[in-house]
Amino acid sequence: MRFVYLLFFLLVPLQASNTQVSVSHLFIMISDAMENAKNAKVEESIPILENFKDNFYAIPTHNSVAGVEVSKVLEIAIKNPNLQILESLSSALFAFEKEQNPIDYAAKRKQFEKRVLPVFLQFEKATIEKNTEELPILYKRFYDTWQRNERVVGDTSPGHYGQIETALTLYRVAMVSEVVDFEVMNLQLQKIGIALREFISGNVLQAQSLEGSPQTLSEGLELLRKAFREFSQNQDLAKDSILTFIAQWPIFEGEVRTRDGGLYNRIESELPEIVARGTTQENLDRFENLLQSLEALDINAEFTAFDSAIILLREGVEALLIIMALLTALQAANQPKGKVWVIGGAVFGVFSSLIVALALVQLFPIAAAGTNREILEGAVGIVAVVMMVFVGAWLHSKSSVASWQTYISSQMGKALAQGSLFGLGGLAFLAVFREGAETILFYAGMMPRITMGSFLSGFGFACLALVVIAYLMKVFVQKLPIHLIFLAMSWLIYALGFKILGVSIHALQLTNILPLDILPLPNVAFLGFYNNLQGLVVQAVYIAIVVLVMIWQRRKG
Repeated sequence: MRFVYLLFFLLVPLQASNTQVSVSHLFIMISDAMENAKNAKVEESIPILENFKDNFYAIPTHNSVAGVEVSKVLEIAIKNPNLQILESLSSALFAFEKEQNPIDYAAKRKQFEKRVLPVFLQFEKATIEKNTEELPILYKRFYDTWQRNERVVGDTSPGHYGQIETALTLYRVAMVSEVVDFEVMNLQLQKIGIALREFISGNVLQAQSLEGSPQTLSEGLELLRKAFREFSQNQDLAKDSILTFIAQWPIFEGEVRTRDGGLYNRIESELPEIVARGTTQENLDRFENLLQSLEALDINAEFTAFDSAIILLREGVEALLIIMALLTALQAANQPKGKVWVIGGAVFGVFSSLIVALALVQLFPIAAAGTNREILEGAVGIVAVVMMVFVGAWLHSKSSVASWQTYISSQMGKALAQGSLFGLGGLAFLAVFREGAETILFYAGMMPRITMGSFLSGFGFACLALVVIAYLMKVFVQKLPIHLIFLAMSWLIYALGFKILGVSIHALQLTNILPLDILPLPNVAFLGFYNNLQGLVVQAVYIAIVVLVMIWQRRKG
């Protein structure tokens, strides 16, 4: 976080109008103290907690109801900074943050009811009627709907969240068994229905741990290893171990989700099937592969220079390609004023990204920052794609020899129209702004677990790599005839538009802004191709528009 505050040094005055209370730096201190406690370095935690005390008392509202509780636990922690007390301090600070930055959870419950309950009722009806043809489809629909809306349940009523997650898993085990067990399915369905309705009515249920059950990911992993050893000898015993892991999964699932989203989804989808499929060699191999993937996940690893470089390269290459396409075409057209607009738009995009990243960190709770980031990326991406259609059409209109010669004759000695300049600058701005805020927030989350040397070396290498990519692109296109430069750049813009449109729709679906209907197709994420009906329909419309524009231009030419 220190790096983020350094980046925003000149923007600090903006925080004066912010009524939100930020305690993220205090959570980092608790994390450092807990790390010392785990490593038997209790004495080193005391100065950290003294610093915590000074920072906490500097908050004007530290003497609120929740703040007083933080102070009480803090005094105990300073005298005896063991792991249990520090966890209590973390919980008290979390309660203080929620008190100071209230969220309208009543409205969120209403929204949850509106989105989830109708889908559940369809799912419930099919189960009661034993509709074996519709059940897999309706289960998948309810499961997807639940995943898109579960956050509010986990945040406000972790007990209900755990009940629903466990019942869904057991329901699936019964559904995919060789003999479908409707008795178990109906029992689990009742549990889901009760938990849903209790949550919607406003009841709150805290998570309850089973005695002797895993409380951390490492303990859960050890339980899965035990289950794997037992699986071929005693399937019932192994099944109990796996179901215990599933029941405790909500406690430590975040440690996996934040490191490897694909593995998180595999655990939730494959473990129930492993329980149901029995001791076939294929099933044992599948279990072993899942276990190895989980063992390979190092949640305590420090980030490296490579991680720092990959973030900037992953987020920056698309924006660079768009800007280079525009600059290359303007260079070929001998329009220096247009280049100024493109570069100015890109620079403005960088500064706007800084401001928006600061706003997301300061104005929204930490848990919601990722959601707002996805919504922002999706909305800006769609606007950018609309502009890319127009810019791509302009580039493509100059891609034949005859049209290029006509353009040169009409534009000799003239500048581009003001509207064209604004469009080019606007696209450059959106290309950078779309990725910029997300990149800064990724780095903000990385900073507590990376040395400044590793961060700077990775960041510097990524910047150098982007410069090399830009140079190679410039050298390559200079070897082409001018009209082919426009053709190549128009196709590059159109291709990037296809990808950005798919990614933007997907981002809005993940945040439940748009509906999501899954199709039996593979995802190709690096092309922006996702297996859902809405995204593919929009991309098909995009392709149709591009084709129609090209046909119209050809007839006009």
